[in-house]
Amino acid sequence: MKNLTLKNMHVASIPMAQFKSTVPSQTLSQGNPLNTKVPKTGKSTCLTESQHTRLSIIPAVENGSNGVLASAPSSAETARTIVDLVAHGTLCTSNEDGLPLGTYVTYVLDSEGQPILRLRADAVHTRNLQKESKCSLFVQPGEHPARLLARVTLMGYVQPVDVEVAAQAADLHQQLHQGGVGVDSPQDSDIYYRLIVNKCFYVGGLSGASSAESISSEAYKTAEPDPLRTIASSLVNFWNSDRPEDVLRIAANQTAAAFDDLAAAELLWVDRLGAYVKAAEAGKGAAETVRVSFLREVEDERDLRSTLTMLAQVAWEADRTYQPVFTPPPPPSAPVENR
Repeated sequence: MKNLTLKNMHVASIPMAQFKSTVPSQTLSQGNPLNTKVPKTGKSTCLTESQHTRLSIIPAVENGSNGVLASAPSSAETARTIVDLVAHGTLCTSNEDGLPLGTYVTYVLDSEGQPILRLRADAVHTRNLQKESKCSLFVQPGEHPARLLARVTLMGYVQPVDVEVAAQAADLHQQLHQGGVGVDSPQDSDIYYRLIVNKCFYVGGLSGASSAESISSEAYKTAEPDPLRTIASSLVNFWNSDRPEDVLRIAANQTAAAFDDLAAAELLWVDRLGAYVKAAEAGKGAAETVRVSFLREVEDERDLRSTLTMLAQVAWEADRTYQPVFTPPPPPSAPVENR
């Protein structure tokens, strides 16, 4: 069996009996991008509370059979992204009186995105699972902006893992959740159960008109989390605080609104296929959320920064109706005759 080594808070993908780790929510960038700087134009990247509650994120579009690039990750991919980012959730079990009991748990993931739960041997939820293995796990990022993306409930049943797998899970928990104290501190007597996912209940677009759907076990397990998930929050916060005018220009270009008519704009989230941007026009109470699709898939942070900068440049040129001036090359000089 291969040894597990952490790389950028993730463990390389290995067979299902082993694990790749998740990134705890603490690794998400802190701070609220709503508290951002005001650009030189005097406009704000801040949206009012009334504008926030009226936002809606457009639904994801799947890749078509014609091979055309999707405009956004699928719901299954976003569900995998959320579960990978958070690393803790609310476990619902059946209490001895038949009532559901929700309790806090931490986890790592196997290669199919199924959580390996760390359970205290003497905990009530552990006793409940030993009597009834059916359960669910609710996961949602706690921090903005990731919190806007989606929330996920994994439904299924638990199975105990073997001794070797439990040892690997314990090692990953020590590395990822070493800040836990009291009941949240990993113990040698902890029990590790794998949550076998039968289906996933997914709710996306939490900023307004949300959409809920059921995702099959196969779709969830075969999907891949977004490769930019660990840097998305920090990059979103950076653009909202340090490059607010560029965000305004991108929003104006995407919504076909005049730059001077926009009162505020905010970058919500980025992924390998595009970004979510919301904008509010002056004098209008409702803010609009739009999907800005990239021309190609983005592979890493450097590629993402370059792509967003290019979008800002294109928006700047469009705002100024910029047309490059073609300067013809000088005519070739006449050949000099040898005398």
